[in-house]
Amino acid sequence: MVPSNSISPSDKWIRKDNGFDAEAFYGALARVVQARKVPWRQVARETGVTPSTLSRMAHGRRPDAASLAVLSAWAGLNPADFVKKPAREQRREPMAAISTLLKSDPDLTAEEAAALEQIVRLAYTRFRRHRP
Repeated sequence: MVPSNSISPSDKWIRKDNGFDAEAFYGALARVVQARKVPWRQVARETGVTPSTLSRMAHGRRPDAASLAVLSAWAGLNPADFVKKPAREQRREPMAAISTLLKSDPDLTAEEAAALEQIVRLAYTRFRRHRP
């Protein structure tokens, strides 16, 4: 057993009961694996996550922060989507989401993404309703 003082802060964060739904994450990951028709051993090879970690996740254990990050990237999943929201849900900032999507589009250069972001930001600022 690993002493608790040797666990990194990021690992403690993912292990404690913080609202992260590890079972739902694993279910979504399993659907991606099934849709891609790849064996779990191939997932392990492509991501660097050990087969034993994947097996523990299948049995309800939470992944460590590094495994969560690499599996999310491999499967195209957003870990934030698996965090149970507080009673008063935080509103996602639309321009931040749009900016992230534009910057991650492989078909756009950085300059093109920035130009599109400026256009959308101007239109959004003009048309959005300011609510109290």
